[in-house]
Formats: sequence, C-alpha cells, structure tokens
Amino acid sequence: MTGWKKVVGTGLLLSGAVVLAACGGNEDTSSSTDQTDFTGDSLTIGVWGGNEAEEKSLDEMIQSFEEATGATVEKKVYTDYNTQIQADMAGRTAPDVFYVDAYMFPWFSENGTLAELDPANFESEQFYDSLIDAFTTSDGQLQAVPKDMSTLALYFNTAIFEEAGVSIDEVPDTLEAYVEWLPSFQEKINEAYGDGNVFAMSYNQDMARNYHLATRENAQPINEDGTANLADPAVVDNLSILKELVDTKAAVTPQDIGTGWNGEAFGSGKIAIMDEGDWVYETLKTEFPDIPFVVKEMPTYKGTEGSMMFSVGWGKYVGTEKSALADKWIQHATGQSGMQAWVEGTGTLPSRQDVADAAKITENSDLNVHLEAWDYATIWQKGTTLDTINKAYQNFLPNALNGNMTFEEAMEAADEQANADITAN
Repeated sequence: MTGWKKVVGTGLLLSGAVVLAACGGNEDTSSSTDQTDFTGDSLTIGVWGGNEAEEKSLDEMIQSFEEATGATVEKKVYTDYNTQIQADMAGRTAPDVFYVDAYMFPWFSENGTLAELDPANFESEQFYDSLIDAFTTSDGQLQAVPKDMSTLALYFNTAIFEEAGVSIDEVPDTLEAYVEWLPSFQEKINEAYGDGNVFAMSYNQDMARNYHLATRENAQPINEDGTANLADPAVVDNLSILKELVDTKAAVTPQDIGTGWNGEAFGSGKIAIMDEGDWVYETLKTEFPDIPFVVKEMPTYKGTEGSMMFSVGWGKYVGTEKSALADKWIQHATGQSGMQAWVEGTGTLPSRQDVADAAKITENSDLNVHLEAWDYATIWQKGTTLDTINKAYQNFLPNALNGNMTFEEAMEAADEQANADITAN
C-alpha cells in the first residue's frame, strides 16, 4: 500500500474552528443500506494518485459499483491531498467519501468532518481488531473502514549472504545483538565486494519507521496533550539503539549510498538487510527481478516483538447529501469480494482475515510475515500533532547519529521546535 507515504509530511492547512464551521459539526448522517437501485444518482470519491496497479484496480472497482447500483462515480484525485481536501471541506465541496490515512484520522475526526458509521453495516467483526480500533473514536464511534494495510518486515538479499559466506540463520533475533554481529558481517561483505560498495543494513530517519522503538516499555514520545516528549529519558534510551547501529559502520540510510529509498537501495544490490513495508514486494518482483530475497520477522527489541502498521480507510463526509450511496460505496470497496479484487489487483494486504484467506495471502510465506505482524505492530497514529513532531524529529535525529549532539541534546532540540510549532498553531 502506498497511501501512507503520500500524506506523511503534508502540513495541516485549516484550523479546527474553520472546518467545524464549514461542516456544521459531526452531525448524524446515518442511513439505511437496504436500497440497491441508485439509477440517476452520483457519488464523488476523494483519493490521491496511486501507482498503475492501484489506478487500474480503482477504475475497475468504480465500474463494478456503477454496474451494481446504476449510479455514476466521479473520481476526484488530489495532488496535495491533506491541503486540498481540507480546503474543499472549508468550502463545503468535499467528496462524499474519501481516503482517510490512519495517522490523519484523529485530525479529521476531531474537526468534525467524518460521519459516524454503523459497524453492523460494514461487517466490522471481519476486520483485524487493531485496524477497526484505529478508525474508531475514544467514545466508540466507527468513522472510517480500513481498505487495506501494510506492516514492516525484514528483507534479506540472499545473493549477498551467499557471496559473503554467511548463512541467514546466523542473523540475530534481537536488535541488541545486531550491534555485536553487524561489524563481522560487514567485514565479510567488504571482503567479497570491496570497501564502501555494499552495506549490511539500511535504516530510516523517519519517526514513522522508528516509533515502535521509541514506545518500548511503555515510553511516551508524545504526551497526552499532544506535546512532544522525545527527550524523556525512557524514549531517549529506546532510540539510542539507532546510534549504536550507526556506529557499527554497517548501517546506512538509502540516501547515504546515493539512492532515494530502501527499495532502490536493496534492488540495486547495495544493501543486504532492510526493514520495509509490503509495498516493496511487488516492486522487487517487477523492477528488480534478478535480486533474490526472503522476508523474515522484525528483530525483537527489549524483549518484545515490534513493527509499524499503516492503513488507509474509507470515510464518509459529514456534509454529504448522498449518505445511503456513500455507505454502499464503502460496503462495496471494503466487503469481501471488493477487497479481494483490490488486494489481488494492487498487491496490498487486506484488512479482513476472510480476504487474507480467500486471496491466499496466507499461503505466500513472504507476505504472510507482513500479515501476521498485525497482531503486534504499532499503528502509525497518535493524536493531531504527530506530523509536526515527526518533522522536528527528522530535523534533529541526524545530529544525534553523527555525533554533533548527544542524543539527549538532539531530542531536547526536537521537543523545543515541535512544541513551539504546536503552540503557534
């Protein structure tokens, strides 16, 4: 799934007061879903642009929906999703249903833009619990239905291991043990490929990748009031493992080696191990077919399993005048047959267990690693200030990793920047 990557890093445009005034608040737009004939009616759906497979699958879903209901569907594709859709909400021109990224759900919900959905109408019991929870308010209102999900897992380039004379079975199970093991692995890689050509491991300086580390042992990198708490000693202690990994000289970012992202770094044969989402799976198969790989679970850290989970749901605009038809669309897109067609066409992971079985994803040993991580992965979601805090984190984490600042100093600076921005907004 590429959805989460398209909205991370996009700033918030409008204040809550503006959106609430435009929407009229979170009014009840519940509707009957018994109607099946919507001939002559129309529905607008709000999405961001996807890859070729996603575009094709969405168009096929629209066609099948139009054939089933008699309605017509207008697809509104945003290029700067959060900014543009919030402007449409303020102008009361928002789509009837639209993509809701899990990390943005708290903002859309708290600003009264999402209608309440009846869980019974959308077979909520068939979905993975953590995903339904991610789109449910603290008082129990379901406000979006997850269309798919992604999790992080480890990818191993088996050709590099073979060339270096190292068995994948030798890779440690814990992140702490990586610190001791990586130097010797890197030494063998250097003997096989020469110094500076191939590296043992990649990592990312994005809190969306590191958040599950930051929260180990119940540490709280974000306070309940939404302010940044990255400098908390427990959080610093959790994240310091990144500095230890970098200090091995065996862990690099994709940008360190002249590539844009993990998939390119791994696909070009410059990285032996990466942690990446399942969206990379089809990329490797299609764009880098000569790279042999296997997928394994993320290493444990501080005695517990961990990963990140990303999801996008379909939400219904609270101001829609097509409530029943909007419900039908969400049912169509997230029902068993609709979701199966979607995941088979896009290569994404389903948010329903019955679809995982029907699409035979559980029979794919690589993708099943991603699928099973739903049970312990940390959802990329925490209040309405997550994006602001992530930006500050990205600004100062490099200073902690390159030694220009201590980790404590870097996180204190990140907190200061984030909280100043939060207060200003």
